[in-house]
Amino acid sequence: MQKVDRLSYIFDTLRREGSVSVKHLKEVLGVSEATIRRDIQAFLRMTRLPVKRVHGGLILDVDKGSIEPMYEAKLSLMAKEKARIGAKALEYIEDGDSILLDSGTTSLHLARLLHRRRGLKVIVADVKLAEELASFPDIETHIIAGHIRPGYYSIGGTMAEGYIAQFTVEKAFLTADAVDPEAGVTNSSMFEVGVKRAIVRAGKTVILLADHSKLGKRALVKVCDLSDVDVFITSFGGAPDILKAVAQKVPELVQV
Repeated sequence: MQKVDRLSYIFDTLRREGSVSVKHLKEVLGVSEATIRRDIQAFLRMTRLPVKRVHGGLILDVDKGSIEPMYEAKLSLMAKEKARIGAKALEYIEDGDSILLDSGTTSLHLARLLHRRRGLKVIVADVKLAEELASFPDIETHIIAGHIRPGYYSIGGTMAEGYIAQFTVEKAFLTADAVDPEAGVTNSSMFEVGVKRAIVRAGKTVILLADHSKLGKRALVKVCDLSDVDVFITSFGGAPDILKAVAQKVPELVQV
């Protein structure tokens, strides 16, 4: 497993569990304790998560209060891969399209490029995406109504799901915490799942955006089957056996 994948695993585990031990990382990642300790040092230098180093591992430092850094930390992980995915996703968008953007940092990379198309109608499920698109006068931006998830800026709840249900768009861009050939597309937070399912239903073409660190993993709640996805854009680096299995479920698999 590459270093960037190990750092991503540390981040995901901290976000999900609130702590992670050196022993656990050594067993799961299959590397030496010395390598894990170097990874932890690298993670502490790059992350803006409120993290405290303790004997034997790391914990989230809840005393630091705000969970705002979580979004920034996600933005810094796999940034080059997410940028390539966003650039490739833009190729599927034509002038005048109506599109739906799921929440997340991969979607943000795509949103930053949308000014290269004309006459777009864009519906977003994320406050950060709306903020990004607000500076583009040629884009008609709609932000769904609902509850905002603190620190992540995603929008969810039954009101949000009902809002999306009004629309049918040319392209719906879905993001995920995990993608597995058998489990399908899954998410670690129940808060966002209803909106994600609504996004899938609203798109004439559904395009999944997820970097290779999400492959072969299963998160808490199922969003949809891979057969519900028309195109899956991911980064190079995924395990060949996982990619082969995914390719059998998705009509179009693209690596960038």
